[in-house]
Amino acid sequence: MAVNQDEPRPLVLDLYDDDDTDDRFCKSLTRHLVEGSRTPSQVAKDLDAWVVNESSRRLQELSSRPDLIEKDEDGHVPRRSMPNASGYVELFFQSFPNLCSVFPPYHAGQTRIIQFLEALMAMPEHQAPDYFVDGNLSNVHMISLWSDSGYRTEAFRVGADAIRYPGSEVETPGSESEARWRNYQSAMARITMTGFSDCGFTSALRDILPDGKKYPSLRVRMTSKPEKIGGHILGAAQWVIWPDEVRYVYQQCRKKEKVDKKNPRDTWSMENWRIWKAQFQLVAGDERVDSRAREIASTAVDKMKATEEQDGF
Repeated sequence: MAVNQDEPRPLVLDLYDDDDTDDRFCKSLTRHLVEGSRTPSQVAKDLDAWVVNESSRRLQELSSRPDLIEKDEDGHVPRRSMPNASGYVELFFQSFPNLCSVFPPYHAGQTRIIQFLEALMAMPEHQAPDYFVDGNLSNVHMISLWSDSGYRTEAFRVGADAIRYPGSEVETPGSESEARWRNYQSAMARITMTGFSDCGFTSALRDILPDGKKYPSLRVRMTSKPEKIGGHILGAAQWVIWPDEVRYVYQQCRKKEKVDKKNPRDTWSMENWRIWKAQFQLVAGDERVDSRAREIASTAVDKMKATEEQDGF
């Protein structure tokens, strides 16, 4: 059954255990963002305070009670016997990708997500205890909050793969998965632009690259059937139909002619920009493709051409 593409989708938080205090706290923060019951900056402050306080409390506890520290058979100390600030951060962000598929592009709820991340980034850099170096209780490795965002990209990749995969319902026009994929891609583009986490490698633009050297072609990475490409087009277009997003993508692509073949996550290049524009143009004129995808593909072409003209290209 077709879903209303303009309405938020249900929030799924199945990775959290209601019997666990930390999980309940993370779940409550996520719900505050969805419902708007606390401002994004308040949620950011709550998350930061929790990470710092819990890891510091754990450090003090382990330092005063070394007998609580466990070691495995190889003599390594597991994370549960460390202050583990990074673990608290990861616990919260493990379900954050689910939040990214809830709201349609530029819905007030999606904007709250972006404002939450911006609030974290706006905090003065500070540190929290993470682990004991070589098991030495007097040598504590600290992590910086919230400047080092590299470890969060993997969660966003997992979130993408959970929605879109070969044969998924993303390829069914009007489906729940199609709506979530469009929402997710819009969120990934906006998150990438904030600088919080570089999610360019999760872009659905990669999914509409031809499965071969010749382009344009409807035989793409995820499907070879015109009637199934619509959801992939709707997702990919989120990176180029909005003013800030299309400028961002174009600026990144202008930095080099071709992607680095040795880096499987390398996405932006002028070669790919030209391919994407040709792909959208092909889809826009093929009546076998879902009408909504054709319309959005036409918009994508117009926005890309306008961006080139503004640059004098």
